[in-house]
Amino acid sequence: MYVVFTFGVACWFGYGLSLHSWPMIVSNAITFVLAALILALKLRYG
Repeated sequence: MYVVFTFGVACWFGYGLSLHSWPMIVSNAITFVLAALILALKLRYG
């Protein structure tokens, strides 16, 4: 589930880039970094 969420946030980030929408880019970049960190910790430590 968390892999799909992280992938979805990455897709929204790409969509924000294509629209040149800075609020969408910044918010999704922050969310992606935090989600990827949680996913990495989840995969490493179970």
